[in-house]
Amino acid sequence: MQKTYDVTHQIARWGAYGGCAMLFCAAVLVTIEVFIRKVFSMSMASADELGGYALGIAMAWGYSYCLFHRGHIRVDVIYVRLPLLARSILDVVSLLGFAAMLGMLTLQASNVLQETIRLSARSSTPLGTPLVYPQSLWFAGLLFFFLCICLLLVRSAWALLRGDLGLVKHIAGAPSMQEEVEEELHDLSHRRHQDSSSGGSA
Repeated sequence: MQKTYDVTHQIARWGAYGGCAMLFCAAVLVTIEVFIRKVFSMSMASADELGGYALGIAMAWGYSYCLFHRGHIRVDVIYVRLPLLARSILDVVSLLGFAAMLGMLTLQASNVLQETIRLSARSSTPLGTPLVYPQSLWFAGLLFFFLCICLLLVRSAWALLRGDLGLVKHIAGAPSMQEEVEEELHDLSHRRHQDSSSGGSA
């Protein structure tokens, strides 16, 4: 199961990178659109549409990366005061609820995509974009997110049954303030090491 976890985590990372690249391209396109409109009083009439597609796809693929890094917002006022066993049980229950919600959302997204394919729907814009393409990428991101939740749910539930509460906390627990500070310091140290290495190479 560890190998499956690692591979899925890597796919989530590349999905997040791809989403960031799409958002960057959308930002460049919007910047060009604003410049052309201001200077030449012209419009490409596509920046908003393509930017919307990029945002939806990037969000869908970014969810999984956020899940693996336990980045989703939680209300943990009571949670942090509970013993580790109670927190571990709540972590598994939260993943179960998350999976149920995403299952319904993914099902609805599948229905939307099937309807788009059936109607050969296009956007009602000058581009006339076949909606099957952006919707397919959006649906794939949501489906992958749902599969990631199921994987983490199974792994954390199995760890809870075995009494490995530390693993449950590592997989699904809300990160403490200390953990967040340590992660930021680790990232900062890693970036400084990369900068020094690149400077030495130059």
